[in-house]
Amino acid sequence: MKIDILGYWGAYPSDGGATAGYLISTDEGRILLDCGSGIMSKLSLISKAEELSGVILSHLHYDHMSDVGVLQYAVAGALRTGRMSERIKIISPTEPVNKWEQIQSKQSENIPLEQLTSLTMAGAEIEFYAVNHTIPCYAVKITYKNNVFVYSADTTYMDSLAEFAQGANVFICEATNCEGSTHTVGAGHMDAKEAAKIGRKAKVGKLILTHLPSDGDFQLMKRQATEVFGREVYLATENDSITLE
Repeated sequence: MKIDILGYWGAYPSDGGATAGYLISTDEGRILLDCGSGIMSKLSLISKAEELSGVILSHLHYDHMSDVGVLQYAVAGALRTGRMSERIKIISPTEPVNKWEQIQSKQSENIPLEQLTSLTMAGAEIEFYAVNHTIPCYAVKITYKNNVFVYSADTTYMDSLAEFAQGANVFICEATNCEGSTHTVGAGHMDAKEAAKIGRKAKVGKLILTHLPSDGDFQLMKRQATEVFGREVYLATENDSITLE
């Protein structure tokens, strides 16, 4: 299983970057996890729409879904030219209702996440866990050939998230809040120390902080998280790839 970080900024991208988006590749297919602003541009460097087994949206905030319409344009072209034979599957929460309605199209089969406890996609077992954000939002666990990747999505601190992430090889966890940052009001989010606390309790192999604030003190965040986690903590970077074998 390979994890490509396409975008990691929270709320809005900085310096030509992208907000939330991760490409998960297995021997049997590819999954796009979140599709925020700028993700389609980053995805085009690695993959094409017709190579995707499906899309999972952790929640319906624009920094996690704004490029869905652009993806659907790409799918429309692939369907028209015969490079795809079926609509692309998009799995997401159904609230807020107006956002759910926005991502409906002839090019996609939209599947309510709330109706699922788990599913198989690209040969991987995928599980969901409701987290504490400002709207319905779900952490995601992807298991493939005994390797486990967990993504926190957007959430406040939750002890139970450590149970969901227990023993994961890689845990990509949000750390939006930072001392001195004016990037966000912070509602529904964690800071680096809280993310590290969950990672430590879950005994994860590698902890990567994501959903970063554009004006954050990243050296401070890394130092605080490493002190709590007890080992080096990494900050997400674009075009970073993690391979689990």
